[in-house]
Amino acid sequence: MRFLHSEHVGSTQNIVKDYAAKGDFGPLWVRADSQDAGRGRNGRVWFSEKGNFYASGLYSWTGAVADKPLMSFVAANALAKTLSTYIDSDLIRLKWPNDVLVDGAKIAGILLEAGEGWLSIGVGINLEHHPDDLPYPVTHLLEHISEADLNKPEPIYAGPEPILAQLAHNIGQGMAELKIEGFVATRRTWLAKAARLGEEISVNLGGETVTGKFETIGKNGALRLRLPDNTLRDVMAGDVLL
Repeated sequence: MRFLHSEHVGSTQNIVKDYAAKGDFGPLWVRADSQDAGRGRNGRVWFSEKGNFYASGLYSWTGAVADKPLMSFVAANALAKTLSTYIDSDLIRLKWPNDVLVDGAKIAGILLEAGEGWLSIGVGINLEHHPDDLPYPVTHLLEHISEADLNKPEPIYAGPEPILAQLAHNIGQGMAELKIEGFVATRRTWLAKAARLGEEISVNLGGETVTGKFETIGKNGALRLRLPDNTLRDVMAGDVLL
């Protein structure tokens, strides 16, 4: 595993994709202190000022192409495990398909991209600050760590570098589990922290918004909604509204 660091880049995702284009499929992680072209799902701008966590991992992929999206759940589980080192695990929830919440507010997001023989995992975590102009609740890590823990001789929080080491380790374990056991164990772990599971939710599909009871996720990672007419609908892509 290689770890590369830059003070400022356009996008860590673009850097790892450049490696992939040259036939280097890692494993490697690129972390930056700040970005000026960071992005989230569907090309959205990702708030990328200094003080937060911006990193992308590149891995070779020899499994089925159809299974690549399942890595979003592996990464989400790894993020939850990593953050639980710093804050109460009970506060952490996973929002389908690729966000992490703390006490109901978004703290992290995942962007998965893939090509022939490789996949990249972009991760953004609000560590020291968060934007205030978003239409949904947002938080950052230091809001949930006490002053006492921050001021210990060996403080619990020491910036993004140890977080990346933990995250890369946890993703590696999750990838091995997915390869050996299939999606069963990954799915079980994710569902144990699923936000709004068993509740009525609304999902923005772009051209429409559907509402139903969030029953589970399928074997392919699809969100399964029980609609008002009691039918089940599998949603492969969309935004769950907070």
